[in-house]
Amino acid sequence: MDRACGDFAETAAGLAAGGVYILQTDTLPGLHGRADDPAAVERIFRIKGRPEGKPALVLAGSLEMAFALVEDLDDRVAALCRRCWPGPYSLILRGRPGPAAGVRGRDGSLAIRVPAGAELRRLIEAAGGALVSTSANLTGLPPCRTLGEAIAEMGDRVDGAWAPPPGLEPGPGAAPSALVDATVWPPLVLREGPSPLPTVDPDAS
Repeated sequence: MDRACGDFAETAAGLAAGGVYILQTDTLPGLHGRADDPAAVERIFRIKGRPEGKPALVLAGSLEMAFALVEDLDDRVAALCRRCWPGPYSLILRGRPGPAAGVRGRDGSLAIRVPAGAELRRLIEAAGGALVSTSANLTGLPPCRTLGEAIAEMGDRVDGAWAPPPGLEPGPGAAPSALVDATVWPPLVLREGPSPLPTVDPDAS
């Protein structure tokens, strides 16, 4: 596969139609498909060899899209979301029905992130809905750190690859996002990310 940046409109249309793409994000490159498309989600898990019962992250194109995927949030958690997004924080929240099987946890939870990159958010919106997102690697192996590595390793198993045009927005990071359980208070950091978790007034109401 060509390592050049894919066409925006073609990538958005391919994702909307159920395709699986390697996308460059503001953290690591990953495998992506529509989170509400069972066939796309199952294909991603099959490509990775991902075991059942291990849910995947969801990328939303906006706070409004993210909030539509979860149960009503109390003021403290909503404030945390607004402090973290857009940015490198994946927050585990109580999800609503909608995403395909395997995306939500057995307890109904959903890990969601609104990425920092404006072009990636625009792509998610153009694809028509939130995307399942998981690192580009076989389960048990280290994640690919660059788009080129991801394409070399998995490019023949997907429908295309995309990255924002050079210089249009900040370059990608080299570490995964923070993973934070926000179903409890105070939130529990399960995986440290590239930036400390923002603080929220515990008495916010």
